Amino acid sequence: MNDLWFFLKLFKPHRGWLVAGILLSLLTALSSIALLTLSGWFISASALAGLVAMDGNALTFNFMLPAAQIRALAIIRTVGRYGERLVTHEATFRVLAGIRGWFFQQLVPLVPGRLSVMRSGDLLSRMTADIDALDALYLRLLAPAIVAIVGVTAVTGFLAFYAPVISVATGLMLLVASVWVPWVFNRLGVGGAEQIIVLAANFRIRQVDMMQGFSELIANQAYGRFSDFLGQFSALMLNTQRQNNRLSAIASALTFLLAQLTVLLVLIFAVISFKNNLLSGPDLAVVIFCVLAAFELVTPLPQAMQMLAKTQKAARRIRQVSEMSPTVSRPIQVLGLPERYDLQLKEVSFRYPDQHNPVLKNINLAIPQGSKIAIIGASGSGKTTLLHLLMRYYDPEQGSVLLAGQNIKQLDAEQLMTCFGVLSQRSQLFAASIKENLLIAKPNASATELAMAIQAAGLEKFIGYLPEGLDTWVGESGVQVSGGEARRIALARLYLKNAPILILDEPTEGLDSDTEADIFKALANFAKDKTVVMVTHREAGLGLVDTVYGMESGRLSQW
Repeated sequence: MNDLWFFLKLFKPHRGWLVAGILLSLLTALSSIALLTLSGWFISASALAGLVAMDGNALTFNFMLPAAQIRALAIIRTVGRYGERLVTHEATFRVLAGIRGWFFQQLVPLVPGRLSVMRSGDLLSRMTADIDALDALYLRLLAPAIVAIVGVTAVTGFLAFYAPVISVATGLMLLVASVWVPWVFNRLGVGGAEQIIVLAANFRIRQVDMMQGFSELIANQAYGRFSDFLGQFSALMLNTQRQNNRLSAIASALTFLLAQLTVLLVLIFAVISFKNNLLSGPDLAVVIFCVLAAFELVTPLPQAMQMLAKTQKAARRIRQVSEMSPTVSRPIQVLGLPERYDLQLKEVSFRYPDQHNPVLKNINLAIPQGSKIAIIGASGSGKTTLLHLLMRYYDPEQGSVLLAGQNIKQLDAEQLMTCFGVLSQRSQLFAASIKENLLIAKPNASATELAMAIQAAGLEKFIGYLPEGLDTWVGESGVQVSGGEARRIALARLYLKNAPILILDEPTEGLDSDTEADIFKALANFAKDKTVVMVTHREAGLGLVDTVYGMESGRLSQW
């Protein structure tokens, strides 16, 4: 329950909406009970009206007042039901939006060190499905439970005015239906509820893997095997869901059975009270219909408690990510950025947390402001790791990374990133327009600045051919544009940011020779007065730099 209590604390900013939703739910439930109870009394009293009493006088009855009350209750129930749905769902959407915002804030310090070890499908599942599962915390658990507590108390108190024995019997049966039955089915359904969360998450992971590797699966004739495995996984998930549904059906049937047994028991007590002149005929109808309507308060609870484990599991999965410790810590005393951009690595060694062997070993490297260097080495030699240390994605295990003589551990991470412009082998484009992808680098860029960046990256002709120009949608991960054009868009974004230090990580990987030459030519013009640190495993583009270093097994040497 600690996981659920943790997220309940995040509900506080929206407590006004949450309380309003609960009050409307309570109003709707009580008006529904009152409507059925008053209707039963009205029908019974109407049937007796006009009968001749033993003394010869006719019984009189005021039809107008109860009829008006019934109409009012019907209107209140209808409007209350609509308002309840509107407010509770608005409250839920606001809460989930707040949790998503909070979750993204927790993710920022984990990029890329901690999140790099997570599979993208798993992270996606936690950000979407697991957070969505928390809607049950309010809609199916908190609100129904509060309504049931208040409603059951009100019903038993109301019945006590007519017959205390009936009040006690009804209260006990409602207690069984609202506490014992949900507890039993929570115990029976805990395994299946948790399993469905895990299965659904793994299913999404495999779906994402298949979509991301679709072309490779087709090329290697492996799509059928992966598709069959996904189908087996889907069948297992459906079978688990069927078992959960069976428990839900049994819980609903048991609650309905308890309701009918309670009505029968109350009917027996009411008839005895009627024979003893403790209840009148209309009062008997009031008691029976009130008891019958009261079980609407507890009907949702068994199914909600059965799936409590699902909500708990989802909450636990979200907290597992949010409580990860970042790979870098915030400085106790933040220093301002220096005026120069000289970089230096002193006796730097580094290993990843899940590895035994160091990736970098005693690296010493001085990169004066304005210098241009390249680091060549085979894949896995530690080149990209060195770049990550320069930008403080990680802190070195030994040694230090300096910017103008200051340890970058003492600098604010966000301010530090303003010093770097990055062009990597994977040009990340978002599902947005070309213009929106460019403005990521500088949201307040003017039209003139955009035009200059586009011209410098060689995108003018490409954009000119597009009917929608800069407003052209590039698609998910830039699928609507070629690899070369995606790289040029990333290059234009680099120009727009105009950072003093350029980090180039295999900037032309996967491009044809002509596009590669154009990219390096554009970079040469742009980087004249900037510091350049490029890593590559090829010799193409070395004309851009002044000094070349070799990286082998984590050790650096000048060529």
